[in-house]
Amino acid sequence: MGTHILDSTSSAAEQSPAAKRLWIFSYWFPPVNEVGSSRAVAMARYFTARGWQVTVIAGASEAVPQTFVTDLSGFDVHYVPDSWLTRSSSFKPGRGSIAHRLSTALRLLSWPDHIRPVAQAMKRRARDLLRQLPAPDVVLSTALPFSVHAAARDTARQCGALFVADNRDIWARNPYKLTAPFYQSLDSSYERQMLASADLVVAVSEGMSDYYRATYPALADKVITVMNGVDAGIDECDDHVRDPARLRLVYTGILYGERRDVTPLLRAAQRLRSKVGIDFYGSEPEIVAQLAADFPDVAIVDRGKVPRAEALRAQCAADALIMVVGTAPWEDTLLPGKLFEYIGSGRPIIALANPGSDSGKVIAGYELGIATTQEDAIADFLARLAADGMASKTAVPAALERAHQLRILEDRLEAMLVS
Repeated sequence: MGTHILDSTSSAAEQSPAAKRLWIFSYWFPPVNEVGSSRAVAMARYFTARGWQVTVIAGASEAVPQTFVTDLSGFDVHYVPDSWLTRSSSFKPGRGSIAHRLSTALRLLSWPDHIRPVAQAMKRRARDLLRQLPAPDVVLSTALPFSVHAAARDTARQCGALFVADNRDIWARNPYKLTAPFYQSLDSSYERQMLASADLVVAVSEGMSDYYRATYPALADKVITVMNGVDAGIDECDDHVRDPARLRLVYTGILYGERRDVTPLLRAAQRLRSKVGIDFYGSEPEIVAQLAADFPDVAIVDRGKVPRAEALRAQCAADALIMVVGTAPWEDTLLPGKLFEYIGSGRPIIALANPGSDSGKVIAGYELGIATTQEDAIADFLARLAADGMASKTAVPAALERAHQLRILEDRLEAMLVS
């Protein structure tokens, strides 16, 4: 079961000795309310339900609200606290400009990332656990942060387990990554060496898998795609009630400043005769305030950071959900966990993304809404939505369920363990 932030339990060790054993390394894990926590805890739940003995070695971020309340029973979680470097380089809300600049400087100088001291402590915790528990058959790390891969790799080597590098984002050429210029020449070499040391490399979209195969051809045979998926139990939005006087749109998550352009949607909303309101949850307050000033005819409200359960309820109550992926070639490969949260709500999705992107293909292929950056197309979609509304989808496509995707990973691991 899950334990106090600095404590551990050993219930998993008391399970059947014949069960296969999986250790998961993840810096993000509940109760930390960060999108990366969802994939890691879903893996722990899935493999536990399938009869594996699961042990999680997780970070305990102090910079993110501890509001991801969820069931952690059936597997053990061993939390490792933040180091001084990680605490000091985290972008906590409410910090002054000097503290923010210090955090930025520390991140620029930290390599491979500012989580490395925590990852090293995670490796030490794993080494201690190996003295107490049977060795795992599989050690899986989910990144970002990328430094957790090194901790998992070294642990797998120590006990002779398979090492699986699960990647929610690329690292070396990620334009959102803060790093000093003199480190950039090292990044690709480090990424290649790290992924080459893995027995299996997992990506969350076909575009990302194709990127890895093209960038590192020697790794092509061990790259697989395991998308995020809709978790069981979040697709319960049958109580949506439409307000005929107002079209309510919801965005949950970070906006990333100028890297993610939401203005085509806002311009389209201004053209609509019906009143449009957009609620932002967990977005940067200064960006939301600027959008509200630039588009006064749209009722833009900053709802702040809220517990995950509240964000899911807001999604269910919306007339449509906004996703901003970006249009750079790299961003065409993104298939974020947020998309699957949205799919679970059953509400239509307005994605500011290229139609041919991985996200755009999923939205079009399963008729989940619209993916475009064209203002006219968005305006037409909003007009139809305001005039007729759209009923919630009552069922999640089987291929988009989390269990379906994780079965792909389990089947591959089973075959590797047998061979």
